[in-house]
Amino acid sequence: MVSVLRVLTQPNVGVSAEAVTHGSNSIVTTSIAVENWQPWPDFDYGTLTRIFRRELDEEYRGEPEPRPLNNDLRICNEETLEDVLRRFISPIVNYALNWQLGSPHYGRGSRCGPGYRPDWSVISASCLDEYGRYANVLPGDTKLDAKWWSGMVDEEDNFGEWQKVVSQIVTYMASHNTRYGFIITDACVVALRITRRPIGVGLAAGRPRREAAAGAASGHQRHISDITMTSGASSYHDDDPLQWEYHNPEYINIPWGAHGRGRLTIKLALWCLAMMATNGDSYIDYSYPDLDSWRSGERGYIHNTSGARKAALSGIDHYLEPGQAAEESAGPSNALRHEGADTYDNILSWAGHNPVPLSPANQSEDVPQLSQAGNAFGGPVDEEGEAYEEKGRGRGDDDDHTEVGAPPKRINVRVEKRTITRKVYFVDAKGNEKETGKAEWRKVAGGYEFQGRKHVYFTKKLP
Repeated sequence: MVSVLRVLTQPNVGVSAEAVTHGSNSIVTTSIAVENWQPWPDFDYGTLTRIFRRELDEEYRGEPEPRPLNNDLRICNEETLEDVLRRFISPIVNYALNWQLGSPHYGRGSRCGPGYRPDWSVISASCLDEYGRYANVLPGDTKLDAKWWSGMVDEEDNFGEWQKVVSQIVTYMASHNTRYGFIITDACVVALRITRRPIGVGLAAGRPRREAAAGAASGHQRHISDITMTSGASSYHDDDPLQWEYHNPEYINIPWGAHGRGRLTIKLALWCLAMMATNGDSYIDYSYPDLDSWRSGERGYIHNTSGARKAALSGIDHYLEPGQAAEESAGPSNALRHEGADTYDNILSWAGHNPVPLSPANQSEDVPQLSQAGNAFGGPVDEEGEAYEEKGRGRGDDDDHTEVGAPPKRINVRVEKRTITRKVYFVDAKGNEKETGKAEWRKVAGGYEFQGRKHVYFTKKLP
């Protein structure tokens, strides 16, 4: 049997970039201007293969990589590089994803609704936006190594080109309201995660707006104070991730040539990112728990990254609620309670473009049971009903089937109005349509709340 892990750690095809000429990168109109980045410490081979060990140990059920011709591997621009990626890289990753929960799939970004369109998207039938369209849970962009490489961030003459590309992909991630994204070149894949920076509403409403990052980058300007500013005369709204402030993104650079046992490879990284974005928590937040950690669910525990469920934790499981990251984690989340701290306790995660995963069904008890509830409506919430128990998660797994209750969870919903009765309704945690009167919704910061028996429901607006 050939395992998924073995296939994903095989060498990539060799690419000839001799015909590529140097030049500038494309630009995108955005108010986001990334000034630097920092390492993503736990996105590594050991952590990822520990989280997804059972899935990676499964048999690979896909086609082998096709035998390339010499001309297949000669690139001269981004289009010819994408030909290589879509023939030799993404098909293997897609086959390895196809039998997993949600069947995530890599393809063109143009298949995901209007607005910003990155080169790449990851879609799943279980991740749809509020209009029933595929949500892009993992935006990606293709660049040529001759025009962009990660070391540019430290090169004064090339910083502007680095900033163009990173600001562009962060804009795509914000536009699709997902914390994860990637850049792929003929030399590497850079995996990215963004974290929201708290800022007081009063300060945000009066602060000047940055012009397009590309405009600053074209002049190789490195400091935010040097970027052209315009007046922020319009009223401030906290429901658009494109207008939020962000910490420096976290990144990890995976070389094209990395392969073999114990190495984080391009295909393995792409596979893990798709699994994380589809089945785990992927909404943008102010801080994140460790990748390999569990949080409390309605009747058990949910893995923060994979979405797996179990009734009780074992001695080797790490328990960490999302809010704890502010105090215990390094990186962007460590600054959480020290910047605009008075806004933290009233966090309202925006959900306008976030996917609405469907419930898993007909899953066998001898495979990992994954829940997509953590990704639903932009927050770490759970659907009502019996918990999925995950069997045998490694050595020392001493589950005693203890069921743990949870406090009421806030669930972001879309409220609509009946055509005939004119009553408003929404889909509750059980998937049932629930009618209410508008008077039953309490006005809160950023929207309205409805107090259910077990859950608190939130909507940005009422019809």
